[in-house]
Amino acid sequence: MTKTPPKTPIDFHTHHPSREGETVIQDGIDTWGAHPWHPQFPPEARLPQALAIGECGLDRLCTTPYERQIEVFRQQIRLSELLHKPLILHCVHAIDDVLRMQMEEQATQPWIFHAFRGKPQQLRQILRRGMYVSFGFRHNSESLIACPAERLLLETDDNPRPVSQLYQEVARLRHMDIDELEQTMLHNFQAIFDPH
Repeated sequence: MTKTPPKTPIDFHTHHPSREGETVIQDGIDTWGAHPWHPQFPPEARLPQALAIGECGLDRLCTTPYERQIEVFRQQIRLSELLHKPLILHCVHAIDDVLRMQMEEQATQPWIFHAFRGKPQQLRQILRRGMYVSFGFRHNSESLIACPAERLLLETDDNPRPVSQLYQEVARLRHMDIDELEQTMLHNFQAIFDPH
């Protein structure tokens, strides 16, 4: 990871390249992993340069057999630990299993729960396990407001709108100044991807 500060605003998970004046973690470019929908591992050539493992996880609504998802997810948890890289989570109707596997594998790397839309009670479960929670344009406003600043991330995922629009919406909801929100996201970025 470069030691030059990233540009703000920061988009923590997106399927789009960066726009002028922003930093993105682009799925499949800056990350390496096997999604539950397509649990085949991509070529390993990009793995050493990857900022994070994922997105990976469990999805009870997709057609991939659940036991296969668990097997592939467990491999990626272990890879995250081995390489000291954060893990970006895809989780649909499987929070309890994800949290159980985090404990079973004794995972210590940062986990980013991406595109979170759950209720505050689910948020509290995730926060108790030390995870970061990333919110997109589709979110539960009550959960977004309740998320502690030091665990909050923002992302566009597959939405084509610029992340700056999401920052404006979140700043309004959380009664924050945009500059303060950008500094918070920068701090969280550095805590996850450049901790030393």
